[in-house]
This record gives sequence, structure tokens and C-alpha cells, in this order.
Amino acid sequence: MEYRSATTAARSEKNLKRAEEWGIKALESPECDPVNDARAPYFLATEVYLKQKNYIKVAEMLDIAEKRNSEQLLESPFKLGDTPVTTIGEGVLAYRDQEWVKIFNNAVELIQREKIDDAKKQIEIAILLHPSKGENYSTLAAIHLENQDLDAALITANRGLGADNTNSMLYQLKADIWLQRDELESARDLYLKSIEYSDDPGPVMRKLLFVYIDMGDNEKAIDYSNELLNKYPNDANLYYNVGVLYQRLAKDIQVRSKDNFNRLNEMDIPSGLLITQVYSDFRKVRNYANNAKDYFYEASDLEKDENLDTNHAISEMKSAMNQMDDIFIPSIRKIANSAGVELD
Repeated sequence: MEYRSATTAARSEKNLKRAEEWGIKALESPECDPVNDARAPYFLATEVYLKQKNYIKVAEMLDIAEKRNSEQLLESPFKLGDTPVTTIGEGVLAYRDQEWVKIFNNAVELIQREKIDDAKKQIEIAILLHPSKGENYSTLAAIHLENQDLDAALITANRGLGADNTNSMLYQLKADIWLQRDELESARDLYLKSIEYSDDPGPVMRKLLFVYIDMGDNEKAIDYSNELLNKYPNDANLYYNVGVLYQRLAKDIQVRSKDNFNRLNEMDIPSGLLITQVYSDFRKVRNYANNAKDYFYEASDLEKDENLDTNHAISEMKSAMNQMDDIFIPSIRKIANSAGVELD
């Protein structure tokens, strides 16, 4: 009786208040079998609360309907495009999708209008309506990041991964947060997770490459850069970034080797071990600079327009090689010869 009264009030009388009163009674009415019958909550969600735009209650009732009996047949099946919707579970998903798009798009519009507090409220409603949508959490986390609130962004990313632990974007976002905190190992592991679940892992793989570099894991960085180039052989940005990898390696060793070279010049009796080390470092600098130059040239060939940054990088690496060839390597050979140290 309660359910029939509720549907009559909504469909014939157009009295949503009365429909809600009877619908609430029907929720727990023994005649409506609250354990196995999902009609009452589904009705309240789709024919009462949705029309009232009470999305919090819509979400609550959809949850109840789905839990009670998602396989129960709908009283009035319908089509979503060409797809038939015949069960409570299918109907719940259809309404979640339909209303989520409206709420989420409204939130995005509010963000564009810089009404951030209102946007956050809308996203929280979107989460209630469709908790598995990763866009909810990534958008909300992005708001927190914009405000430099890393803790709130991390909490939001974890909420999203709790709802969907295969969301590549959320793993990437969480990795970005740990990277800002200089937690390189955590960032590395999360980027690997993001890559595992991504349909387009290239951008994340590029980020991971620089994590390896920042961790000082040069061997891994070089191996990984080769893997990336095999995967994306026509990517100018990737060639440029790999060039930057070798450029960094060259500069790091260059600083150390020049300091040691100056130490040698200050010694009355140069250390044979240090001479050998400096010579080896100078050769590494030249080798890395040469590799960097070649990758920058590859990037330049693939770039559609002339890139001044690439041209400058090529020039810089040529200069480093010339310094090694014309000044430093001949000088260290001379020191080695005077000290009676044999070099390879």
C-alpha cells in the first residue's frame, strides 16, 4: 500500500511531498520487503529527490537500491542510446552517469569562474553520486595543490584510490605530491603504479626518468631512457629530455673533476690515484657531452620549428667537448707524464 500510494502521489497527483512521505514509509514497510525489494529507494531517488534536485538524497537512495537488489527488474525498462536498461543495477548506473556529468561540469564551470568554495561543494556531491569517478578526486586535489595544501591534496588522492585503485591519474598526482616533498623513492613507486594502469604511459614515463636522475641512479636512468626512445622513436621532446639527462651527468662530473684538477695543480707531488681519477672523469664528461649533443641534434631534426633552447644546448655541449679536448685532457696527460703515471 505504501509503495502504491507513493507512486500515485508522484505520477498522478504530481505531489512530491506526499510521494516522499509514502516513499519513506515504503522503505521499511514489511509489505515492500526492505531486504530484497529495491523499488522504493529507486523510486525515491529517480522520481522524487531527483526532481527536487536533492542530490545528496538521490545518492543515498541509489546506494540503498543497489545494495538491496541490483538484479531486480525495473518496472519501466528504458534505453540509454542503443543500450537497454532493464535492471535496478543498470538503472542506478545510468542515473549516476547522467547526473554526475551535470554536477561535475557545473563544478568545472565554477572553477573557471573562480568560485572555488562552491566548486568544492559540487565535487563532493559528484563524489556521492559517482564515487568511482577519478575525475572527482583529481580535480579536487588539483584545487588543493593550487592552494599549496599538499596534505589536503594527498588525502583527496587517497580517497580516490580507495574508490578505484586502478586509477593512473591519481597515482601520478600522488607521485607528484611526494616529488614536491623530495620523497623520491615513494614518487618512483607511484609513477610505476601509474604507468601500470595508464593507457598512455608516455608522459608518466618521462617523469619517472627524471626521478631516476634525481635519485642519482644514473645507470637506471640511462637504461630507462633507451627504453623510452625505443617506445617513442619520433618524440622530439623525449630526445631533448634524454639530452638533458646526459647534459646533467656531464655537468655533475665536470664540477667534481675540475675541483680535483685544481687540487692536483696545488700538490707538490701529484697523487697518481687522483690523476687517474681526474683523467677518467674528463673522459666521462666528454662522452656524456657528446651523447647529449647527439640527442639534442635528434630533437632538433624532429622539431617542426627552430628551438633556441635546443640550439643553445647543442652549442653548450660542443663547448664542453672542446674544453676537454683542447685544455683539460691534454693538461692531465701532461701532469700524468711528469708524474710517471700511465693513462689508458
